[in-house]
Amino acid sequence: MDAFDLFILYRLPYFACPFYVIMLTLRIWVWLRFYNPALKLLPGGKGRVYRVWKRQYRPTIRIFPGRPRTRGMEWKRTIMGFVFFTGLWKRDRVLWLGSWCLHLGLLLLVVAHVRVALPPEWDPICLNIALVGSGLMAVSGVYLLLRRVVVQRVREITDFRDYLAEFILLCFSATAFLMLLEGGVTSETLRRYVTALLTGRTIVLDVQRMFVWHLLAAHLLLIVIPFSHLLHLGGVFFSREFLGTSDTFAGE
Repeated sequence: MDAFDLFILYRLPYFACPFYVIMLTLRIWVWLRFYNPALKLLPGGKGRVYRVWKRQYRPTIRIFPGRPRTRGMEWKRTIMGFVFFTGLWKRDRVLWLGSWCLHLGLLLLVVAHVRVALPPEWDPICLNIALVGSGLMAVSGVYLLLRRVVVQRVREITDFRDYLAEFILLCFSATAFLMLLEGGVTSETLRRYVTALLTGRTIVLDVQRMFVWHLLAAHLLLIVIPFSHLLHLGGVFFSREFLGTSDTFAGE
């Protein structure tokens, strides 16, 4: 294990992970404080930031209300919108295709990583799930990146941070896919590595070099997320509370 491997495996995680949590918390806190100062003049206006924030952002007004919605209908619309992106489907189906496939691939990758807590017999199944997920993410990442370059209205509102975030995300999925093509990493090796990180120890791992590059992309992704459009990875539920209606995800 050379100096580069040592830095990526056992030094960078102690910076990238706390940095992501701190910056995400800071961004959400600043956003919560971005309320109308005049609200403090109203009765009960002083107090916790969250309570004042709730008073500032009322649920969206329905201009042409149809039949009244029950709580069950609201939950159904929210779940359909959150799982299947029905709001995005209604607005932009070209973007929906790449975005939904990208998130599906990410979900498969997350599910596959539970093998750390499973017996070794589950490794082949989880590795196949991760291979499909990373491949889907890589193809979707290329698709979305090309869309940013080709579609003029998207290109005009895209800056360097957007390109950087999507490039790192593409590297993350591509290195995962290439690593899995080489056989991946066993769950036992992953457990030893995670245990070493949690205990502050340094151990020698028998892994392919692509695993190191994949971890580098993952750490860079954590560092970049708080400053890019990928911030919704930690703020989507606050956005749901911000609008206070199932139309947030349903697209009306």
